[in-house]
Amino acid sequence: MAKFIPGVDSQVKTDGPLLEVRASPATPLAGGRHVFQLVVTDASGNTSTPATFPVLVRDPQRPTAVIDAIRADGTRLYLPALVVDHGEPFVLTGERSSDRGGPLQVWHWSLLAR
Repeated sequence: MAKFIPGVDSQVKTDGPLLEVRASPATPLAGGRHVFQLVVTDASGNTSTPATFPVLVRDPQRPTAVIDAIRADGTRLYLPALVVDHGEPFVLTGERSSDRGGPLQVWHWSLLAR
């Protein structure tokens, strides 16, 4: 049986019909839709029209959100809280947020309490 290792292989040729996709924590297929393609060749050298098969990789693990603050002078502050003077601007950053399953796509910010 041929082996396909995500992140290592982009295509594999084999003399048999089976392909083992060896995804693992070290070499995962990223969350989302992937399409595998198969073209077969007969003994005369004729090739088939490509056949495709979609695979949807679920990512059931939640991402981790992390907030830091950056003062107007560029000083970075971490929890427990940012203290600023009235009218002083500041920046909040979620750049240390992460997800094992792939890149984050949306940072949804809300002001919850005063």
